Amino acid sequence: MERAVLIGVDSRDGELRAWAFDADGTVISHATAPFAPAPDSDSATALVTTFLRNNLPGADRIPVVACGNLDTGPGQGTGHFVQVPMLLNDLCEYLDLRDGIHVVPGLKRLSPPDILNGEETQLFGLGDLSGDVCIPGMHTRHISLEQGRVLDFSSEMTGEIHKLLLGTGALALRPGIEQKFDMAIFRDWVERSLDTDDAASPFAVRAARLIGTLRPEHQSAALSGLLIGACVAAHYDPGDDVLLVADGHRFETYGMALDTLGASVEEYSAIETLQDGLFEIADESGLLDT
Repeated sequence: MERAVLIGVDSRDGELRAWAFDADGTVISHATAPFAPAPDSDSATALVTTFLRNNLPGADRIPVVACGNLDTGPGQGTGHFVQVPMLLNDLCEYLDLRDGIHVVPGLKRLSPPDILNGEETQLFGLGDLSGDVCIPGMHTRHISLEQGRVLDFSSEMTGEIHKLLLGTGALALRPGIEQKFDMAIFRDWVERSLDTDDAASPFAVRAARLIGTLRPEHQSAALSGLLIGACVAAHYDPGDDVLLVADGHRFETYGMALDTLGASVEEYSAIETLQDGLFEIADESGLLDT
């Protein structure tokens, strides 16, 4: 088995993911766990150190680079962010050493206030590309990239709004009804959101269910189509070239929404760009020279 030379860590959406890399940047082992430290707990990086020690043997003897939400705990301040516009290669100059972990800074903009917290590492993994980048997630990021320089970005709470609306209030899911994703239903509601003359609101999903034009098990798919359609329409136009950084279901849904809008999509794997970014940041920072 190849020897690990680096541990890469990502903490987002309540999950901690860690990978051990060999000298070629190939993942040779990994570990995951739920991760939502309480505000009064030990520092997030101290908790990560304990997790790595228990799950990836030898992690205490090689460099660790981490990105994402790692600012929970006493003395962690308000977060470590670098203002855009900025060249992604400059991230290497701002690594913050905490509890033996080299933390990649997030990016910030001041007006209106916004942050990237982990996505900057995925952008690093894209290299010197230029274009409009869409990174779906619980919070979907839309980034303007020019030859490895982040010019601007904005965030939408699309995934979180979907989860909240289905959890409480008028659109709360009925107990005992299992949701089934249907791409035709999803696309139909994407098209409704793109109808600028008569765009549907989220309440239309409830109304469609009550009048019998939407089956209860398709409520989540319909709301997802409506919200994702609105999300992409707010940031892209027909004919735009969009770099979509996503995997699995998120790639399928955002890819379908962008295609319905009339945008051209170039696909990049979210997990691969993240892993590439972590390894390349460590390499560019000289952490692999020892």
